[in-house]
Parts: sequence; structure tokens; C-alpha cells
Amino acid sequence: MGPIDVNIERKNVEVNSNDIIGTWKMDKFSYEYLSEIKNDSIVLTFKPNNKFEMNNSQNLFDREINNGISTGTWKIIEQYNTKKIKLNFDKSNITTDLEIYKLKNNYQLWYFLSDPDTGERIRFLK
Repeated sequence: MGPIDVNIERKNVEVNSNDIIGTWKMDKFSYEYLSEIKNDSIVLTFKPNNKFEMNNSQNLFDREINNGISTGTWKIIEQYNTKKIKLNFDKSNITTDLEIYKLKNNYQLWYFLSDPDTGERIRFLK
């Protein structure tokens, strides 16, 4: 797990909404940093109308999994030469940013739970 793969593009990634729209699944290594649940069940769906749905709560980013459904809006933002997806959850004033990285032709969405060098992260793959 460790630090980020040096082959992943992190800066100046070219991305548009069509690259993001669709269903993203959390990778198996991400479950190690969450509750006791060790399965393959969390997905995040980005819709063309800039809405999203996630089959768990916004507490995912606080290392907690539950069976609720979260919804909200999303948009691509740029910050310090990096691209991010800003998630705005409907039922709270919570926002979360997911880093957009690219490895070859595949995009990845990362959320770091602590210092990126520790490897403690949540990653979604399309």
C-alpha cells in the first residue's frame, strides 16, 4: 500500500465530466482503513446532472460504514494544479474533496485519511 505509485499523474490531469460520470467502486485495500466490514460493497455513482449517490453515509470519510444511502451534488474543481471532485452532501453541510489521479488511461479518485505517505486512503476505481 505505502505511498502513491510514482507513475500516477497527480498534477495537471486533463479530465472532464464525461470521464467521471458512471459508477465507481471502492478498491479492496481501502476497506482495511474502515470499520470491521471487509467486503466489496461500496459504490459511488456520478450522474450527468451533477448529482451523486453513494450506498453508505457521508461518515465513510470518517472511517465508518453503515447501510444508509447518501446523495448530493458534485463538481470538478482545480486547486494548486490538481483536479478534485467536490462532493456536497444533501442532508448535511458536509463537503468532501476527492483527488483525481490518472494511471495510463484510467482515472482514480482518492481521499486521504491521514498523511498521504502513510498510504491510509480510500480509493475509487471505475
